[in-house]
Amino acid sequence: MNHASDALSRLLNLYPVRTSLDIRCHFGAPWRLAGQPEAAGIAPYHMIMSGDALLEANGQRDMALQAGDIVVFPRGSAHTLHAGRGKAAPHYTAPGSDDDILIRKENGGGGPHTDILCGQFHFDAAAAAALLPSLPATLLVRTAGRPDFAGLQALMAMLRVETADARPGTHAVVMQLSSALFALLIRAWLEQDEARSMPGLFALLAAPRLQRALHCMLGEPERAWSLEQLADACHLSRTTFTRLFRAAAGATPGDILTRTRMARAAQLLAGGQRTVAAVAEAVGYQSEASFNRVFKRHFRIGPGQYRRQARALPAAS
Repeated sequence: MNHASDALSRLLNLYPVRTSLDIRCHFGAPWRLAGQPEAAGIAPYHMIMSGDALLEANGQRDMALQAGDIVVFPRGSAHTLHAGRGKAAPHYTAPGSDDDILIRKENGGGGPHTDILCGQFHFDAAAAAALLPSLPATLLVRTAGRPDFAGLQALMAMLRVETADARPGTHAVVMQLSSALFALLIRAWLEQDEARSMPGLFALLAAPRLQRALHCMLGEPERAWSLEQLADACHLSRTTFTRLFRAAAGATPGDILTRTRMARAAQLLAGGQRTVAAVAEAVGYQSEASFNRVFKRHFRIGPGQYRRQARALPAAS
């Protein structure tokens, strides 16, 4: 088994990310598309389906984008995509049928055309705290000419077809396809060198010598993992393992194990009928009082209150 891919699956199951696909743009140069700053936990993204664009974001100017590129703004940064140097034709919402699932924007520009699919990744508080610090302010994946990204390329092609016209089942198909986008995107990004430059959980996944340790903790968070056991799993000395792990994760193995336990506990509290004592035991705490202290320090509320709030969310929605 590939421990990196398995750990990624476990990580994304522990911290699920919701994907929305909202807008399809068909622009002729010159054009400009401005994205405003988003609230914490909302990461806008753009998929260049055909044509070219230039990107301005996070201090970078005129970064060239091409068909097959996906750009994400994990911090919700303001950004601008544009093409052409003349006065941009204002874009407008194109008339569509009641069956359209996306807003369609056009501008009537006469220059080279660019097609873009736009949406957002939504992180809840736990996912935002665990995953977003591991991601750069601008995350760019280029799929063109990468046969190893065939899955992501196929997903983009299917989304392009399904969003072109309203057809029976289109809404369900697009929902299912877009739900896989984040996992495929992160899998591709992890294979790029810059994935290791941001300390955090994804940097651990991108470090071949440390992947096994994260796999162990995600697979059995209830186990009382020692430094020796985790180091042995990675075939490293305790000293070398501790140094490399802290450099990659920006935290100690104990910190990551505690965060993993708390995220799993939150899932169990929100989605099941187990008592708090049973949840505590399921994530490795023999003492309910000790579990309560750690949980409250992590979430700023106790397990019981967390469960009540989590169960009230669907009703509020």
